[in-house]
Amino acid sequence: MLNSLFINHQDQKEALAIERRRRFEESRKQRIFNARRRIIGVDTDALGYQVQEKQEALQAESEQARKLAEEVHRQEQVLLLKQREQRQERIRQEDELNRFRATHQRPEQSRDFDLFDPDGLKKELPARTGDDDPRLSVSGAQLFDGEDLQERHRRKVQREQQRSWLEQQIREKRQAEIDRRAAERFLEETLMSREARVHQLNAQERYAREKIQEAVNEFNRRLMHEQDQQRRRKDREEQEDNLAEIYNHLTSDLLTENPDAAKSSFGPNRVITAQYKGMSPEELEQIRQQQEQQLEELNRRRQEEANTRESWDRLANDFDRAVTMKERELMRRRHALAEQIRHENHQLALDQQRKLAHLDQVVYQNRPTQAYFDQFNTCTR
Repeated sequence: MLNSLFINHQDQKEALAIERRRRFEESRKQRIFNARRRIIGVDTDALGYQVQEKQEALQAESEQARKLAEEVHRQEQVLLLKQREQRQERIRQEDELNRFRATHQRPEQSRDFDLFDPDGLKKELPARTGDDDPRLSVSGAQLFDGEDLQERHRRKVQREQQRSWLEQQIREKRQAEIDRRAAERFLEETLMSREARVHQLNAQERYAREKIQEAVNEFNRRLMHEQDQQRRRKDREEQEDNLAEIYNHLTSDLLTENPDAAKSSFGPNRVITAQYKGMSPEELEQIRQQQEQQLEELNRRRQEEANTRESWDRLANDFDRAVTMKERELMRRRHALAEQIRHENHQLALDQQRKLAHLDQVVYQNRPTQAYFDQFNTCTR
């Protein structure tokens, strides 16, 4: 599962890199194969966009590299843990196998131990112990058919020996099956304990997050309650101040229009501006005269601005006429120059045709085909 995740991430990264190179190649073709932009100058907007795109790509690559490094580190930790567990399990199985071999698979317990027993010669019987010796063979001409007096006992011993061999094999197979099931059960218990530990950690994390969220919600509720109380207190204080201000205005000299309240103690021409009720008719007449003078001055300035603007318009029209005449002169010269260039190009074309004819007929015998030229300018590299 870890290897599949790692491969999918690498495949996704390679696909993004291929797509980014393809877009860069297409934009490069549009810039290089555009003759107008290539001849006139450098496309600063495209260069700026390329620089910005490169910076964004570098940032994205660095971010992807960082995430990939974190994922690789996490996977390496998991793999190391898994390898350590597998190594411990392999050591335990090898110990059990060695104990089983030392207990149930000793050399002397094998059926063919007598073939490679180092003390076999010492344990062997003499060549013949009597006429009823079961070791006597037919080729020895010492025991013939009809003379086997111990046949029933021999067959019984053989059957018992075969039965003991079968029982031993059955016990070995059962013990092997028991060991295999014990190993599988131990592996399942290990995996289940690990899953249980993971679930327990997830549950503890969820519980901690819920407690933190409850604490934050409780703090927000308390803060909202305090803010609500402060707002209500401010509203009540502001309402009381407004009522006091209304009462002060109603009982002040401003609304009662007391003319003596505007007189100042610093002089007869000084007034208290906060309690001043208005100007006299003479003062109003003087202000109207000053306003008329200001209006006349404003009209005079506007007339001067209009005259200046009209002068500038005449100057601009004259300049436009001069520019138009100059452009027409330049156009005539450009047409004459183009006609001269066309004539020179025609002469050059005739010379080039003569040279090409000479090259095709005399110099070059093996002329390249169109397929040779089609292989150029297919990419930007």
